[in-house]
Parts: sequence; C-alpha cells; structure tokens
Amino acid sequence: MAHTVIVTGKHTAETKQKFLSLPDAEIIFAEKIDEIAEEDLQEAEMFIGPITKELCATMPKLRFVQLYSAGASNYGWLDDSIILANAYGAYGDSIAEHMLTVTLMAMKRMPEYLEMQKEQGWNLLHDISRFEGSKILSVGMGAIGTAYLKKAEALGAECYGVRRTLHDQPDFVKKLVTMEHMDELLPKMDVIALSLPGTAEVKGMFDERRLRLLKKTAIIFNVGRGNSIVTGDLIKVMKEGHLKAACLDVMDPEPLPADHPLWNTPRVYITPHISGGYRAGVNYERVVDTAVKNLRLVLEGKPPVHIVDRKLGY
Repeated sequence: MAHTVIVTGKHTAETKQKFLSLPDAEIIFAEKIDEIAEEDLQEAEMFIGPITKELCATMPKLRFVQLYSAGASNYGWLDDSIILANAYGAYGDSIAEHMLTVTLMAMKRMPEYLEMQKEQGWNLLHDISRFEGSKILSVGMGAIGTAYLKKAEALGAECYGVRRTLHDQPDFVKKLVTMEHMDELLPKMDVIALSLPGTAEVKGMFDERRLRLLKKTAIIFNVGRGNSIVTGDLIKVMKEGHLKAACLDVMDPEPLPADHPLWNTPRVYITPHISGGYRAGVNYERVVDTAVKNLRLVLEGKPPVHIVDRKLGY
C-alpha cells in the first residue's frame, strides 16, 4: 500500500522525478498550502516543507515532516509523535562563500569605493586589512560556521570557534571555546562571524557591552538569526565609529522596514537574507536531495538523518 506524501513548493520536472522515483509512495505536489485537497490532508503520512499548527491539525495520519530550512526553532509545538527533520548541511558551503565575500568586501572597503565611483572620485582609502594572518572567530560551529572557517584557514586566516559544547575540534581551528569563554577571545579578533540558530539563549547575545569588547577595527557579520545582535546597540556603536563594518544578511526586525535607521547607519552593509536561500542555485538541488534521501529512509522504516531536537530547536 502506497504512503501518501505531500511535497510543497515550486519544483522542476527533474526534481519532481526524484520524488516520484521513490517506491511505495503516492506523491502529491502542491506549490501552495491552500492548493492541497482536504482528502489528501486526511491521508498524508509525510509532509515536505514548512508546516503550520493549523494545517497539522487537519492531518491525523501525519508522522514525518521534512523542512527545507536548516532552522527549526519555530516547531516546538509539533507533537513528539511526529518526526521532524531539517536540511542541516545543505546550505553550509554556499553560505560560507557568502561569508568569505562579505569578509573580503569589508576588509578592502569595497562598498566605499563603489560609492566613490558614483561621484567619479579618485581617492585612496586607508585602513585596508589583509585576510591572510587575520584572526577570525566563528560564533556557531555547525555546518555553516565550520565550512566558513575551513575556507578561511585555507586562505591563511587564524581561526577560532565558539560552540555550545566542546567536541571534535577541527584541525583548521586553533582554539575552540564554549559560550562562557567567548568574551576572552572577542577583543583579539579581527572578524566575528555569527551563524547561530534561533534559540532563546542567543537572543541579544551581542549587546552594547559585547560589541564594545571588539576592536574598533573589527568586522562583525551575521548569517544566523537577526536577534542575536541588539539592533539599537549596533546602530549606536556604529555611529560612534567603533567597528570597521557590520555585514548583515539577517537582522531584527526582518524584513527591515523602509524607514528603519539601520539602512542609513554608517558602514552597515545589508543583504536581504539571501546567503542560504532555498531557491538559490545549488542550494535548491542539495535541499531536494536531502528531502528525498530522508523520505526514502522513512519509507524503508529507518530513521531519517538530521532529526531536530525539539528542546534545542535544531
């Protein structure tokens, strides 16, 4: 007997075929949630994509949810009888490339040169940093932070990491510490890269006190969750010229309102949460492959990979 699987979101003919090739599965594609027929919801055992509490209530047979995202902190309400898996690892290399891009961009002051070009200016900016020999701290050592430091070390940086618990220190990391010892490293770092999950313990982690621990020449950037940096405190220290640059792919609030002062804060560079987009090139293929792999495992009666810990949120 075939198991009913609902797959949401946009898919190409090629990625649809990956789902359709699964044995013992009746695949129902729905680009939008409101397109799903009531009878299909009643029969569905597996759901691929973001799910709501209201939708879940209409699916009595549901036993497995596969997210397209790596973040899963908003699913604490999901019943423990339902297995929840995320797309951990699918975004790591792509986001790490974005992180390298903004690191070099800020070190070489490229945004200011691009603004100068608009005015047909021909001035020499000072305070240009070298990547080689710089000290880089990744706050968060999951797939994203690990991939970034691996690439950074290959380019000659001295790499440090912060994680919740100490285990498996990579050979490309000079020192690994827990959150309790992070403040000891912050004043020594040239670059601070945040790739933290959206858990309660990281909310407001980088407030004014911590931002002022950083060197005035330091660069901070965030690809994790926007609320790990206190926005008002960041605006204050940036206006005072305390940091060389802040590069934000995520922020609080998000999307950033058109009249928000962060848009015009000096040396704050904003991208609209694009570093790990599901629809961004290779990420799309990787996420689909993760979903198909996990579906196959569940259909075979085996546990999927990257099961979300509801208490941790990832």
